[in-house]
Amino acid sequence: MRLDYLELCGFRGFRERQRVDFGPGFTVICGRNGVGKSTLCDAVEFALTGQIDKYLVDKAAKESLDDYVWWRGEGQPEAHFVTVGFRADDGSAFAVTRSRETGADRDAARIEAMLCVPGAKPERALQQVCRTSIIRDEWIAALSLDLTETQRFELVRAALGAIEGPDYAAKAREVLSAAEGTHNAAAHAYEEARARLTAALTDLEETRDVALKAGDIAAALSSLDGLTAAGGQDLGSRVSAARQALAGRRLGLGEMGRVADEVRAVTALRDTVAGPDFRAGRDAAAVAAAEAEAAVREARHALEAAEARLRREQETDALATSLAILVDHGSRVGLHDDRCPLCRAPQGASEFETGLAAARERLAARHSGVPEARAELAAARTRHEAAAEILRETEAAVLRFASAEAELSAREEALSAELVRRSLDGKLAHDAGALDAAVQAERSRLIDLERSILTLEASQAVERVTDLEAHVEALRVEADAAGDRLARVRTAVTTARTLDRTVRRTNAEIIDERLAVISPLLNELYQRLRPHSEWRTIDYGIRGDVKRFLSLRVGNGLNPQFVFSSGQRRAAGLAFLLSVHLSRPWCTWRTLMLDDPVQHIDDFRALHLVEVLSALQRSGRQIVCAVEDPSLAELLCRRLISEPMAPGRRHDLDLVSGGGASVTRSTDIAPAMAGVLGRTRDLSAAG
Repeated sequence: MRLDYLELCGFRGFRERQRVDFGPGFTVICGRNGVGKSTLCDAVEFALTGQIDKYLVDKAAKESLDDYVWWRGEGQPEAHFVTVGFRADDGSAFAVTRSRETGADRDAARIEAMLCVPGAKPERALQQVCRTSIIRDEWIAALSLDLTETQRFELVRAALGAIEGPDYAAKAREVLSAAEGTHNAAAHAYEEARARLTAALTDLEETRDVALKAGDIAAALSSLDGLTAAGGQDLGSRVSAARQALAGRRLGLGEMGRVADEVRAVTALRDTVAGPDFRAGRDAAAVAAAEAEAAVREARHALEAAEARLRREQETDALATSLAILVDHGSRVGLHDDRCPLCRAPQGASEFETGLAAARERLAARHSGVPEARAELAAARTRHEAAAEILRETEAAVLRFASAEAELSAREEALSAELVRRSLDGKLAHDAGALDAAVQAERSRLIDLERSILTLEASQAVERVTDLEAHVEALRVEADAAGDRLARVRTAVTTARTLDRTVRRTNAEIIDERLAVISPLLNELYQRLRPHSEWRTIDYGIRGDVKRFLSLRVGNGLNPQFVFSSGQRRAAGLAFLLSVHLSRPWCTWRTLMLDDPVQHIDDFRALHLVEVLSALQRSGRQIVCAVEDPSLAELLCRRLISEPMAPGRRHDLDLVSGGGASVTRSTDIAPAMAGVLGRTRDLSAAG
């Protein structure tokens, strides 16, 4: 099965519809960076698997790779799809189309059936097909030398495919899983049997202890009849009813104890309220409150008088101020037509000046009483506040005495109601001793009731001991049987684990034998690519029984991952990946796709790679190689032989207006002329 064509539209960097026809022998794709060479490889992988597996991180800044699968540039494509076509050697063909709207038109199982050999394909076969058929520039070292030894072994094992014949490893795992499941069930059953036996033994010991306390049953029944109303029932029902009665009366006894405590507290409060000190304090507080109230009234009167005096003094000051203003105004204005400027009375100048002088003398002789009135008001206010504070304190004292009396009255009333509710004499509220005696009598009755119940339960326990002993013996037999079964199952689990390890080891040996096929192929490719001038061979080693490791060594046991340069690592990685590609017995797809494999590789090793690809193409492989250098593309077109039945083709890519990638030129590589090498040799000899 070979690649026939690839058609895509609106996929990644290709906006317009493009069709790339592949040559049956080889196809060379040429173009500078960013013109879509890698996108063609992405399109083949995406059509087959629905994903692009070359990115280490597929999510960043709240975006994912899925947001960039389809065209995101300017303009709108006519559609969004990828179609990859295949053609078999017998001429039959099939194609896979995957679009943005409807997904793939073929399911994975049908695609696997066309590209893989049934029964030998590995897990995730389509992903393995793409990983081992499409060799990308960024993954050459990452999928070879940079892998851990465990990852490298898994890559090679997956490339080899499933082991043919019965899957004994899966069967061994199923047997081990079943054995472990049976073991867990047996262990659970054994633990349950032991738990039941332990519980029965505990019950037996408790019952024996009760049986040892058995006393006079007749006296116990008589006591039971006197303290409960369970007569006429069977013994078990009477004991159960007595237990319920005992619980209820214990609760009532506890409440009676709290009532007794309340009686003592109320009695102490009553003694306090009725005491001479309380009465004297109450009377003194009442007298002090009355005196404080009188003092407050007197202080209030004094405060009001001081406020009235201050108002009078302020009014007098206001009149004096007005008079001073008038005198000053009259002295400045003077007489007006021998008349007073205020009252217009006829007056001489001497009389006018005499009047002004007399007014000035009266003003000068006057003394303001406002400061004294204010001082008197402040003192009156202070005395009033002090008297009010004393009144508040005395009223609080009176309230405390009144509250104590009200509390005594309320508690006495509540206590009497509680005693009545319990059918007790209300007089007990004033007799704590009598109530304590009633509580003690109830406690004694409860002790007798409990003793009678224990006696009757002991008589029943004697009968239960025999039954419990038989039950314990049966549980011992059941636990022993569960223990024997658990021991047998443990042996089976041990055997299953041994079998699983043996099968794993055998499978590992089979895989080792199959891996041995890769060693000469890897060495041959390594020698042809010549990554190192001195270390001309590369060896691999496998170790581990359950967890397997595959290591690569050059020279005197050196790890090429750490001693090779970047170019040497890529050349060695190409040899490894090509050997893996050629070792897939389960894959019918005979196409090798290389995406710019000569990055960081010098021209010398690039020429060796071209020769290796030419040899692979002559062995029947279809080679699809994308390169940046036009000269290298020309060399590939010359060295990858184009034959009449398997011609080659070259496609040149570039960007077009709008930023989209496009195939700008497609060229069929003409087959070499028959006998051209012989004629060239004859011409050289003649010259």
